[in-house]
Amino acid sequence: MSQHSIKIAIAGAGTVGNGVLDLLLKNKVIEKYNISIVAIASRRKISRNNIKLKNTKIFKDAKSLLSFNDFDVLIELIGGEEGIAKEIVFNALSKSKRVITANKALISKHWVEIKRICNQNNSSIKFEAAVAGGVPIIKIIQEFLSSNKISKIYGILNGTSNFILTDMLSKSLTFEKILKKAQDLGFAEADPSFDIDGVDTAHKLSILASLAFNINCNLKKISIEGIRGIDLVDLKYSYELGYKIKLLAVTYFKSNNLLCSVYPCLVNQNDIIASVDGVYNGVVIESDFCKKSFLQGEGAGAYPTATSVLSDLISISKKDTNDFNLNQKIIKHKNLKLSERFGGYYLRFSTIDKSGVISDITKAFKKNNISMKSMLQRDREPGSRNATIIMTTHNCYEKEIVNALKKINSLKNVIRKTVSLRIENFK
Repeated sequence: MSQHSIKIAIAGAGTVGNGVLDLLLKNKVIEKYNISIVAIASRRKISRNNIKLKNTKIFKDAKSLLSFNDFDVLIELIGGEEGIAKEIVFNALSKSKRVITANKALISKHWVEIKRICNQNNSSIKFEAAVAGGVPIIKIIQEFLSSNKISKIYGILNGTSNFILTDMLSKSLTFEKILKKAQDLGFAEADPSFDIDGVDTAHKLSILASLAFNINCNLKKISIEGIRGIDLVDLKYSYELGYKIKLLAVTYFKSNNLLCSVYPCLVNQNDIIASVDGVYNGVVIESDFCKKSFLQGEGAGAYPTATSVLSDLISISKKDTNDFNLNQKIIKHKNLKLSERFGGYYLRFSTIDKSGVISDITKAFKKNNISMKSMLQRDREPGSRNATIIMTTHNCYEKEIVNALKKINSLKNVIRKTVSLRIENFK
């Protein structure tokens, strides 16, 4: 237990902020770790009914925290890569305060600058809650695997997208219908773009890559694709072939070459990451001595995220300030393009059902060094001349697939643009 009380100021009392207050007050965290809540800044009304908040200063505007100095730790739960969130965090760090944040956008964009400010002012920042909610992925990288060399990280980092893909397959419903369900249940925002377009996942991936490989990986270095274009038929065909479609974050670092991408892809049903369904997140970390480490848990919500926030606060109470590997210089690296990716592919062709079509497709494959692995062909519908052909390929370079599809999509018997999805085989 701490000898001296840790004074905390909380900025933001929305969903996560209220979760933090609940855990602090209801589970006796305050008493156990000698924590005092000296200030709360929130546009929402804060009740003083709890005796533990009787002496707490209540500010209606977070800007008030810029001139308020009577705290040890700032807990920033406002969000946003710029604006008042950035202002109060940078202000606290410049005053040698400690900061805890769930703000993935802020950490992702300002990684280098935050590191510099911490070094100059002997301050520190913790951000467990910024990635994967209640999954302690940051601590695993910073502490448990600190003796290992991490080579690859992949996983599901957005519960909303995972819920949509899971329910589309299990309920046999379209993307639009499941998205509406997710919004009704509160899993998706009124504007779900951040989640379904892969941006939320990319922010989290940039933090993991930067931390694991000691680099600066911002959003500009990440290839991002979302799940808007995923069709129910492809989920079903993929499952028939032994796969599930997941929105994955994938990064690996080898010989100072970085590949960092977010995209929907097929994963083998027997792979551990394929078992992560619904709103859950799951992450695999590959390292030299520990091999594969797998973590799974709720990736969002008030209490999982609040648990991560308080985990950081408890670490601070125990004098643990490990956060940014501050003394390590950022490694310069080359960013690999997605065209350099080497792996398998799932392809769905819509063609006129006549002889020579498959031959024309395989000719384009041969010219671009692509080998077919499996094929499904469905009977055409009554009264229709259209056919559906499903193929998977052996490993090849993405640029070879792109070139082959340019030729295939120009064929007179191919009636729609070919659906192409990557296959990730994690051995």
